[in-house]
Amino acid sequence: MEKQELFVNVHYLPIAIFISLPSVFILTYVIAVLLGHVEPGFPYISDVATYAPESCIYSQVVNLIAILMGFMIYIRYSQVKECIKAFGSLSSTSLSKWNHWALIFGLATTTGLSIVANFQETSVLIVHLIGAFLCFGSGVVYFWIQAVCSFYLHPSGCSLRLAHFRTALSTFSTICFFVILITGVLARLAFKGTNPRKWSKEDGGWELHVTSTIAEWLCAIAFCAYILTFTEEFRDVRITPPKVICNMHRLNNEILSESESSAIQNQINPSTST
Repeated sequence: MEKQELFVNVHYLPIAIFISLPSVFILTYVIAVLLGHVEPGFPYISDVATYAPESCIYSQVVNLIAILMGFMIYIRYSQVKECIKAFGSLSSTSLSKWNHWALIFGLATTTGLSIVANFQETSVLIVHLIGAFLCFGSGVVYFWIQAVCSFYLHPSGCSLRLAHFRTALSTFSTICFFVILITGVLARLAFKGTNPRKWSKEDGGWELHVTSTIAEWLCAIAFCAYILTFTEEFRDVRITPPKVICNMHRLNNEILSESESSAIQNQINPSTST
């Protein structure tokens, strides 16, 4: 008997993440600007999700997206494992190791994303920065590893064009990541104002700040585009429900023991009828 398929349209998962992640960024940006919490322009993504109610919407939606991303990363990990089994020439130790590290850095990325969403910079700055570094830093490493895996999988499991495209996105994301770090730190050192979420030219470090924020938005777009590249490969993925095994023998023994104990108790203290 064939196993029942639980999910057959898994390729919609990267599409859903690609649409929902930028959507929540734009939504919280619009709300923050309308409420006067940030200045129009190019604030950090975290700046537009600092105050309620936009912070509440951002946290809730991004947490759900982080779960979907974790699910997608595990599917990709399992898919590469199946490719290694299916294609004898690909069953190398190197690809297995790359795939293993991809799972680790991928899950680290989703963890960082969840931390960023739940620990606002105005509340717990250190934790927020750790989450941001974990999200973007681990994400860049994950993309590079997936690019390497794509070349390993060519030609049976991945096209060469897709492998090169992932390499280009990885390169672009890496550049953006370092631009965010360097210009962000320099801008913060030059900042003389009181509210970083309403950074003006008079506060100092304005050009560096704008460069850093634009790089962050571009890096986020590149992340979403990279996730979308898994769509075609996920078309052939099928997921079956997990098999749940119940130890009925142990359960029957417990019921039998309870019945015997009850019978013995009734013999010792027989009930009287009137």
